[in-house]
Amino acid sequence: MKTKLNIAKFALLVPFFMMGCNKVLDKTNLSAVGPNEVWTDVNMSTAYLNQIYSKLMPGNTYGGGNETDEGVPYQKQTSDLLRGTATFDSKNSFDTYNNIRTINILLGNIDKATFGQDDKNKIKGQALFWRAWAYHSLVSTYGGVPLILEAQAPTSDLTTLQKPRNKTSECVTQILKDLDDAIALLPEAFTDNDMGRIDKGAAMAFKGRVLLFYASPLFNGLGGIASWQKAFDANKAAKDFLDAHGKGLYSPYSKIWDDELNKEVVMVRRFNYPQATYFQGGLIPLNWSKDDVGSDRPSLELVNAFPMKDGSSWESQSRSYDTLFFNRDDRFYANIYYNGAPNQYLKGMRDDKTYLWTYFTSITNYSGPTGLEGVHNSVTQDPLWSNSSFYRIKAIDKTIDKGTVYNAAVDWIEIRYAEVLMNYAECANEVGNTAVALDGLKQIRARAGVLPGTLGNYGITAATQSDVRSVLQRERFVEFCFEGKRMSDLRRWKMFDYLRALPQRHGIAVLLKSGQQDVSPLSDISTVWNRFSATVITTDAVNIAIKDQNYIYGIPKVVLDRNPLLQQNNNWGGTFDPLQ
Repeated sequence: MKTKLNIAKFALLVPFFMMGCNKVLDKTNLSAVGPNEVWTDVNMSTAYLNQIYSKLMPGNTYGGGNETDEGVPYQKQTSDLLRGTATFDSKNSFDTYNNIRTINILLGNIDKATFGQDDKNKIKGQALFWRAWAYHSLVSTYGGVPLILEAQAPTSDLTTLQKPRNKTSECVTQILKDLDDAIALLPEAFTDNDMGRIDKGAAMAFKGRVLLFYASPLFNGLGGIASWQKAFDANKAAKDFLDAHGKGLYSPYSKIWDDELNKEVVMVRRFNYPQATYFQGGLIPLNWSKDDVGSDRPSLELVNAFPMKDGSSWESQSRSYDTLFFNRDDRFYANIYYNGAPNQYLKGMRDDKTYLWTYFTSITNYSGPTGLEGVHNSVTQDPLWSNSSFYRIKAIDKTIDKGTVYNAAVDWIEIRYAEVLMNYAECANEVGNTAVALDGLKQIRARAGVLPGTLGNYGITAATQSDVRSVLQRERFVEFCFEGKRMSDLRRWKMFDYLRALPQRHGIAVLLKSGQQDVSPLSDISTVWNRFSATVITTDAVNIAIKDQNYIYGIPKVVLDRNPLLQQNNNWGGTFDPLQ
């Protein structure tokens, strides 16, 4: 039985920068007590803190791959962002200020609380972390925003609440201060029912992530606020702390998401049935799902990126897509479901005693307006098949079926040790310590089952800083696929030119060869692979034309209209420089 930090769901109906005070968490009705009473009881203060977790703690990713080169769009429904037609109204994250106000109310009262100092420190440390988290989500998206560090009093005169934007460097300085203050207050670990709360290691790891982001080419260190050396130091400190507290790479890779609270888990949102579940229908084949389709179907670009078992790249020699599953590293089999893969990762597949087959018995059009046109095989009768012929496996609840797709309860690992190690390696490479970077890469590949080879280099031949940088970028693509990191990486590395050069995402069309019989539900793909042919296909409606101005998004018009003191970003026709 799982006992978890359960985060209640609730609604906050408030204007920009303003929020009411009635909140309901778990079994504590905070509207039934006076505002000041919340700070007289540690349980009520903790319940108040829980609402911050409920709003800001990430959950399992869903469909984000469709927006990057990780996945292909359902029926060629290429997004406005990738088409190059997105406007500054296409993204609006400014409701985060509601959460910041909630945090500021807590921070303005917690020091006056009447319970013990140790409890006050724990609550305050968590709140400071979440304020840093909330501001980073805004600043990493738009550049500098108004820094509001105290709860503004409700008023009918909204002009008194309007603030101009702070520089990006000022915002990042405050984010780092909040994280340093949080790290000083947080315990080294939480136990029992509090497992899943933010502890010292999670805050240190997030600080490393923040500094890595702003040190990268997009913000280029902000004049030294987030230099590569500072990012290196922060990630080394996080890694050393986690090492000393028993954290590390967990083996096998395929069990990271199944074996809860394993040693790789650094920051996690906990789920359990029936108290805390979520929908996972659109991620799995329709045979064993319902109510949604077409999210996070792996692209051929992602499939190609997985190394071979000997560490060499797929492109290092001429290969056939008929046998794309031969001799890949362990991560390939843990992330990618391909035609006839011998992995019954879904309860429905096990109940039906079958594998998932994505091949067609006839194809009349390889480039139809919504994808392949033809007759899908009758072994797996999925009327809405994957446009790429692949399905996502990572973080799928293996216990759900068509009747329980709303009951997924796999814990979401937002930060795992592998990220800290990879962040450390990337920063090491950028400060000129390529040996440390290569050591981190080798650890990642060793855990993935890549063979060391006679030279002990796990297939890595890169030696220069530039070449190692490219290997690190490719390794992150593979290691963290469908973990919500890809677009952030593409933005901070300024790699939209790579997306445009694709110029579309791809999949494969798997066709039963003429004269061959259908396979049986549990046929061994390693012996029947030669019954099929594989043809590379495009999966977008148009060529990718994402604009460089989307490296940093524009402030939405509705937000500008609420606050005339806000300036639009200069990459969207305004006067505010988000790179300072």
